[in-house]
Amino acid sequence: MRRVALLLWLVAAASPTPVQASGPGAEFLTIVPDARTVALGGAGVALDDLDANTYYNPANIAFGPRFAASWTHVNWLWDGMSIDYAGAAFRPDGRLGLAANVQYMQHGLIEVTNERGEVIGAYRWYDLAPNVSAAYRILPALSTGLTAKAVYSRISSAWGWLGAQDIRDALTFAFDAGVQYRPQNALTFGFAVANLGPNISYDTSDGNFLPRVARLGFALRPPVPGPVSATVIGELSRDLFPPVEWCDLYHWGAGLELEFARLAFIRLGYLHHGRNGGGEFTWGVGIERHGVRLDVGVDSGVYQEASTRNVRFQVSGRL
Repeated sequence: MRRVALLLWLVAAASPTPVQASGPGAEFLTIVPDARTVALGGAGVALDDLDANTYYNPANIAFGPRFAASWTHVNWLWDGMSIDYAGAAFRPDGRLGLAANVQYMQHGLIEVTNERGEVIGAYRWYDLAPNVSAAYRILPALSTGLTAKAVYSRISSAWGWLGAQDIRDALTFAFDAGVQYRPQNALTFGFAVANLGPNISYDTSDGNFLPRVARLGFALRPPVPGPVSATVIGELSRDLFPPVEWCDLYHWGAGLELEFARLAFIRLGYLHHGRNGGGEFTWGVGIERHGVRLDVGVDSGVYQEASTRNVRFQVSGRL
């Protein structure tokens, strides 16, 4: 399993791509949607207990509970802008896992003006990505999964200038695929590729490539005496779209989660980003009772424009 994952990673990393001046489309797909993993430095490809969340790796639902559901909300960047991520997962037997998720990002109401600058109306600019996933445990310690998603975007190419004729829609589809390997209960490896699909275009042009990415990571649960348990995670990702000047090809994140008697959680992470070697700390907390968990995750330091925002609130349940 590790040889296969390593081979796939090397093939992705070695793929020659020319430098592009413009970036990818549908960039909302790169925003970490849930509160728990954002607090852990955005590293989740090897976590096999993310309930219904298949954002990082669809293979994880094969190791999950029989039924799980979650919803996350965050007010993002500026007033009126928010992201929601919701999903449900079902595991009918010990091998098969099924899930459905949706990621929705709205940019608030955009005023529409005429050539004299007069406001003549408003509309909502938003992005939407519903998806379905399936995972199967090939071996007791090895699972594989696949996600199929639709990617829809509704924007204005000139920020509402000249009215409704400037509103444009774009629709495409994409796939995610991944594997998870758990050689023992204390250790899990994960590898996944995401957003593999045709370009997204708002007109008849070739459009923009999707933010394709490959992720490789681990989750380690070392023995800790007493009612406390710990999880240490790390992840390295590589963009699979043509590089742009303002973005690094490689990113990495790491995190530590402390669990106290399955009642309370404290999380700390670090996310490395940016071509100039920048990085920021992330953090979060959580409480759980009778299978219902409330989580808060904060990565405000990652975005200079939003130092007081980007606080994710998540509620999830499992049976």
